[in-house]
Amino acid sequence: MKKILTSWHLLLGFILGLGLGLVISWTIIPQTTPATSPSQLRDDFKDSYRALIAAAYASTGNLPRAQSRLAALNDPDSVVAIKSQAQRALAKGDSPESLDALAALVANLEKEISATEITAASIPTQTPQIATKTGIAPTATESASTPEPPMPTLTEIPFFTRTPASITTASPTPGAPYVLQTQDEICSVNLSEGLLMVYVSDKSNKAVAGVEIIVTWGGNEEHFFTGLKPELGNGYADFAMEPGKTYALRLAAGSTAASNLSIPSCQDDEGNPYWGVLRLKFQQP
Repeated sequence: MKKILTSWHLLLGFILGLGLGLVISWTIIPQTTPATSPSQLRDDFKDSYRALIAAAYASTGNLPRAQSRLAALNDPDSVVAIKSQAQRALAKGDSPESLDALAALVANLEKEISATEITAASIPTQTPQIATKTGIAPTATESASTPEPPMPTLTEIPFFTRTPASITTASPTPGAPYVLQTQDEICSVNLSEGLLMVYVSDKSNKAVAGVEIIVTWGGNEEHFFTGLKPELGNGYADFAMEPGKTYALRLAAGSTAASNLSIPSCQDDEGNPYWGVLRLKFQQP
């Protein structure tokens, strides 16, 4: 009989303890989950967050909302962060839609920043009028617009440039946004062999990021974008060519088409052969 009573006492004590613990944890001292801001996410999750922002912007076109969402990441420079992510995404082979969304977002962010800088610089300032003994105050002086800071220049790598004997290009489409200005073969042991380098600039010779480039060869097609290597310039992009293959290249926005592109053959100072580099420069007329 004592054993039965002891068992009931233990069971009753267990039930009371469990109930009391639930009451305390649910009502008196409830556990709270601290809010986590996007800036505390891991780097790979931040990339996913930016990709979602770019996809939403591609759908809605709401740039202020995209800017406010990017601000939540507390990146030192959102444009640089997106460009770096786009470069990583390109290396990983992400979908063209995702790359297009990132490129469009970064291009419009740069336009917004440039427009803001121009607006701020165009607001004239006046010199405060100071009373003099004669009662005549100096007139207000018009403030000149602050000149745009020069684009950073890269240290030139010594190389030998030669213009091909013949450049086969299609005639520019009437009203084409970009025209092929120069096509050079570059021989330099300091550059990656077989590289197709593309530079794109606007009418004022300012580098343009986010321009889609289409290269085709042997039934294949590849798309890549300017601005994914900001350390080499916003208007720069490159593509690795293969020996023995012929390529054609054009800009998706419309441009002069360049065809019969192939890797130039070069020789070093000792006469050893190596593959050179092909450089194309497009500019708005």
